[in-house]
Amino acid sequence: MGTALEDYLNLVARPEEGWNLFELSLQVCRIGDSRLDIDSCHGILVGITSAVADQLTPENNTYDVINTLNAVLFDELGFEGNESDYYNPENSYMSCMLEKRKGIPISLSVLYQEVASGVGLKLLPVAMPGHFLLKCVMPSRELFIDPFNRGEILLEEGCQERLEQVYPEKIEFRREFLKTVSKREVVSRMLMNLKQVYRQQNETALLLEILERRIPLLPDPLPEILERGLVKLSRENYQGALQDLELFVKETSDLRMRKLVEERLDAIRLLRN
Repeated sequence: MGTALEDYLNLVARPEEGWNLFELSLQVCRIGDSRLDIDSCHGILVGITSAVADQLTPENNTYDVINTLNAVLFDELGFEGNESDYYNPENSYMSCMLEKRKGIPISLSVLYQEVASGVGLKLLPVAMPGHFLLKCVMPSRELFIDPFNRGEILLEEGCQERLEQVYPEKIEFRREFLKTVSKREVVSRMLMNLKQVYRQQNETALLLEILERRIPLLPDPLPEILERGLVKLSRENYQGALQDLELFVKETSDLRMRKLVEERLDAIRLLRN
């Protein structure tokens, strides 16, 4: 293996159709633990998948598979949504979740999707605002599964109710909230959760690690290149800050922000020397 960042960047440089979200979630864990035993995490996954497969027969239908998966993950193994400590960054790290069996919707969904895939059930990621779900496309309908709530099966109306629980101030439900998202968007959202936590905690070293991993995923990375430059500036990495801020000034179409950043460049150049 290379450095944690190099290994991650090598994975996301590959064609997206070949990405494995569970594997990428483990690479994200190396932000906090560069020596993570990835093989051990894969071993846990194999054990969970085998426990589900052992209880299935060829006659089982989709509902049987979901119910068995729920029974193993939530009843037997005790995985659950961490409602009491939701913003703990450990909830976003797959390795920590596998150990402590507590997570947030997206981390639980990535695990659930991978186990389901291992027993032949294809589930698709759905990034509903504030609450990640999985979609199961059936001949007559779409089912939605909520791993944060013990794998509860929802129809569209249930998803709307779940959204209203997450946003009590009433956000207008739109059918597009239930569209499937790309693997790139899943990883980006996983990192965004960590970014928000580390920004709030002013953990600038970890925030930089997150930004380095988000920037290659974004269709428009300039806002995060600007943020990375400002974080480097706060850490007195003047050369790195200058590179990011000069790139932002060169590429941005936001005239107001360009002017504000340009006004700081001369002072940063003096600090660099």
